[in-house]
Amino acid sequence: MPPWLGAGVRRGWEERRATNAFVANVFVANAFVTNAIDCRYDGAMTAHPTAPRSRRERPAKPALTREGIIATTVDLMRAEGLERVTMRRLAKELDTGPASLYVYVRNMAELHAAVLDELLGAVDLSPATSDGEWRDRLVRILTSYTSVLFEYPGLAQSALVARPFGKHYLKLLEALLALLDEGGIEPDRAAWLLDLLLQFATATAAEHAHRAPGDTPQSEADWQALATVVRDVSPRTHPHIAALGTRLLSGSPKDRLAWGFDVLIAGARHTPLPEVLAPSPVDTRGAGETGSAGDAGETGNAGDTRGTRGARATGATEG
Repeated sequence: MPPWLGAGVRRGWEERRATNAFVANVFVANAFVTNAIDCRYDGAMTAHPTAPRSRRERPAKPALTREGIIATTVDLMRAEGLERVTMRRLAKELDTGPASLYVYVRNMAELHAAVLDELLGAVDLSPATSDGEWRDRLVRILTSYTSVLFEYPGLAQSALVARPFGKHYLKLLEALLALLDEGGIEPDRAAWLLDLLLQFATATAAEHAHRAPGDTPQSEADWQALATVVRDVSPRTHPHIAALGTRLLSGSPKDRLAWGFDVLIAGARHTPLPEVLAPSPVDTRGAGETGSAGDAGETGNAGDTRGTRGARATGATEG
């Protein structure tokens, strides 16, 4: 500053210089802060790999179908057991609501029937067209059917009341009826015998079904306890049981199953159907039948249409 300036001028000059220095410092500091903020937010604005995705960006769910529901039910049953398969559990697996499932299946009974039909695709039907004695081939198919139910204990119990009507069930019926026809079983008797054979096979599988995972109803200890009771029974109070003894428990399950089929077949051969049948719970007449004598074939009176006995019995085998 020039020395000749007055004191007042000199004081003003000092004040302006101090102000300029302050302003310069403020601008420099602000620029630094701004740069720091820019650098920090530049890094934060990059896309985060776990950021939530919009619904529009997610892949579309597969359309809900009856086939898909059945396939998922089979998978769940194999993994967790049939007793764990509920509509709520199934809906969760399919990522939908339980109410949506009832559009495709009316209830659990219908679902079980559909699952049973799907699994019947594993039944070996090849004996129907192979060489050999017809009765042996028939028993082989029925044994294969029983084995399928043995693999799924819960389903075996459900099959006692389930009413399958899908393609695999119809193929099974057709194969069995073809062999009964080959064996010379009269059509009316074959229609009713078919029902008995499937009931016996299903009941056998259900009887031996596991009540819980790892729990076998007729364990070795159970059989030994029963054998002891039969062997030690008093001849005075139970003479017939005492006479047979452990023969009541003899034979393997496989042998007993095959013998049971033979008994039913032999019995049907020599046991005629009732002459007068009670009305069927379902209408078994075809679209063109009127129930008159000319349409029914063999008729007794207006209420006795014996010509429809085969159709009636076939309807009974729906279970």
